[in-house]
Order: sequence, then structure tokens, then C-alpha cells
Amino acid sequence: MESLLQWGLNLIRAIQTIASPPLTFFMTLVTQLGTFQVYLIILCLVVWCVDEKKSVRLALIVMVSSWINLALKFFFLQPRPFWEGYDPGVGLVREQLGGLPSGHAQGSLVFWLGAASWFSRPWRYGLAALVILLVSFSRIYLGVHFPTDVFAGWLIGGIIYAAYFFLTPKIEKFLEHGGLRTALILSIAASVVMILYLPSVVLLMPGAVVLGIGTGYALNKHVLGFRAALVFGRRGTAKLLTLLGRFVLGMGGVLLVFFICEKFLPAYRPFLFFRFALLGFWVYAGAPWLFLRIGLAERDTA
Repeated sequence: MESLLQWGLNLIRAIQTIASPPLTFFMTLVTQLGTFQVYLIILCLVVWCVDEKKSVRLALIVMVSSWINLALKFFFLQPRPFWEGYDPGVGLVREQLGGLPSGHAQGSLVFWLGAASWFSRPWRYGLAALVILLVSFSRIYLGVHFPTDVFAGWLIGGIIYAAYFFLTPKIEKFLEHGGLRTALILSIAASVVMILYLPSVVLLMPGAVVLGIGTGYALNKHVLGFRAALVFGRRGTAKLLTLLGRFVLGMGGVLLVFFICEKFLPAYRPFLFFRFALLGFWVYAGAPWLFLRIGLAERDTA
């Protein structure tokens, strides 16, 4: 394994011979396409303005992928290229956790392939592959991952995406028959399992968000009746303004959740868990409820 890491370190050094301030700036932007923040913005746009069902499918699998990735990082505890004993000079940015597997490579594969499946254009998967390759290359260029970290991220991400593709219809069919109670129990159970496996502060986030998303979406589906695609009685500019209003107001709520929790709640595990669970619940139930109350949406009585 050490010989592979040395090979990877030499490759990073070779790649960084073309480094320049503009290219490094570009790579730091590209690498953001594999972050939770970018995923959150896109998923919020989809759940509030396009199709809540597509959004919740991808959101849940991205959170499961994130949890698996973090668990594997703690299991392998593999160093990063800039850590002591390797070459601190190659780290153009800094990361804290272990490097194997690459979370950006794994997450971007799951997310962008999942997003590509929403469209019917023939070039959709080609564009997704380009984004995945750019994000993955940026991690090597920035010196935060060995190439083997990226390859492992692709492998694990591919397995997760295949499971998502084949198992989602079966899970949805089960939930359709089970109703609200089954959906709530399954959301709570999944969250508990994710947390109990390795109750680290870092691993609280995926389990908490899964709880918030699962319970929020179940309540919306069975009680609220918000449907993103339904903008009754509005066309053209009026429809566009309605959708824009949803997104701006919804994202304002997301920022408020982060601000209030960070400002007034101590940084202990139960409060961190509450913060991220509330985030998922707001996106899939809180914001839709608000849209219905103030006339930015109408309840789907069907």
C-alpha cells in the first residue's frame, strides 16, 4: 500500500507542476460541485419548484452515501498527501479527516448521476461524467487526495448508485402500502442505526438529516399535500415569480435554521443532531407548509 501512496504522491507533484493562481482558483471552485452546500441548494430548488419526489429520492441516497463514506474514513484512517510523513507542500487546501475513500469523488458520482437520471437528453450522462471527472481531478490537483482515494470513491459510489437504481422502486412500493406510520418508523429506525453504528460528532449529520427528510416528506405526502409542480391559476411571469418566491423564502429559512441553532444552541451532540434534523424537516415539510399558508402553493386534494 505504501508504494501505491508514493506513486500517488509523485503523480500529485507532477500535476502541480502546471499549478498557477488562476488554475488553483478554478479548481477550488470546481471542487465545490462535490460539496454538501451545492447539493443542498440544488435539492431545495427541485423539491420546492420542480418535483419533490425526485428530490427526496436523491437526497436520501446522498445522505446514506455520505454516512458510508465517513464510516469508511474512520475505519481506514488513511493519511492525506499533505500529512506529516508525506509532503506538506502539496496541500493547496486543508482537510481534517482521513483520505480513503474520497468523499467528493464518491458523492459527486452518486449525486450527479442521480441528477442526470431526471432528464431525457442523450448527453445527460456525458455531462454528469464530465462534472465527476473535474471534481475528482480537482481533489488530486489540490493535494488533498491520493489517486487511490479517488478510485475507491468511484467504486463505492458506483455500488451505491446501482443499489439506488434497483432498490428505490421496491422501497417506494413498500412505503406506498405502509402509509404514514410505516414511513415515520422507517425514517426513525434508519436514523438510529446510522448514529449507533459510530456515534461520532461528524457522523451525526447524515443520520440527523435522514430523520428530518424522512419524517418531513412523509408528513407532506400524507398530510400537507404540497406538490412542487402545481402552481394553480398562474402562467408566465406570475408562475416564475411564485417559484422564485418559494426558493428565496425557503433558502431564507435554511439560513435561519443554521443561524439560530449556531447562535443560541451549544455545540453538543444532541443540539447538533437537532440542528441537522430540523434542516431536513424544514426543507421537506416546514417550507412547503409555509408556501401553502401564504398562497405560494395550493394543496393537492387528489
